[in-house]
Amino acid sequence: MLPATNIAPHISWFKAYAARERAKEHGDAGPMDLKLQHTMAVLENARHTAEGERFDSRTTRTCLLAALYHDVARFEQYLRYRTFRDKDSCNHGQMGVRILKRERRLVDEPLEARHTIMAAVGLHNRFALPPHTPQQVELVANVVRDADKLDILRVMDEQLSAPGPYNPTVVLQQPDDQTLCSEAVMRDVREGRVAAYADLRCVNDFRLLLGTWFFDLHFAASRKKFLTDGHAERLLRGMPDAAPQAATRDYMLRLLEQAR
Repeated sequence: MLPATNIAPHISWFKAYAARERAKEHGDAGPMDLKLQHTMAVLENARHTAEGERFDSRTTRTCLLAALYHDVARFEQYLRYRTFRDKDSCNHGQMGVRILKRERRLVDEPLEARHTIMAAVGLHNRFALPPHTPQQVELVANVVRDADKLDILRVMDEQLSAPGPYNPTVVLQQPDDQTLCSEAVMRDVREGRVAAYADLRCVNDFRLLLGTWFFDLHFAASRKKFLTDGHAERLLRGMPDAAPQAATRDYMLRLLEQAR
């Protein structure tokens, strides 16, 4: 019998499912390949957090399965809508729950774990979890949310810190205008709050927003990885000193340094 934390059969199914959906794409399948890579990275981030927090084996298994399946809908979403932007297509968290039910992926898991995994998948992309979310769902969803943020930071760092041009879709089509700034985003930094995408006005605001994700990490292991990976720090330091956000950037960098 495999140990509880060994989810190799689920990983094999997920990779086969991704390959099956990818075969339906007759154009550029690159975005789907990136989602598979992202999923595997999020899974490893979730494992890192679960081990760092010393969760029991059943809780760890539930976290790993929720991390593996958190973006299961991304492949069908891309095939159907040609975008990963939920507001222009569908809620990929809720769509993921429907896919898990349709594919009967969790029928061999205990009922409570099955419900927790599906709830975490359905909630992972919310700006904030709803009030009165059950404790176990909240824990598992927050492991996934932390793991997701950590890998998105990696992707953003690779895109924005590279010497060549980046794809504008990575920064949600925000203008790379050094004269623009969002007072709301800078206020969120100063008040220790996660900034909202709706308040972005430019790429430099986006860099600040990514730094504020530190305020929304729920586990010591996640916060440590955020700091040691260095992605947020590089993204913040990539902002020109002449930008109107520079003083706020320096404040955020000091906060991260003090947290080490």
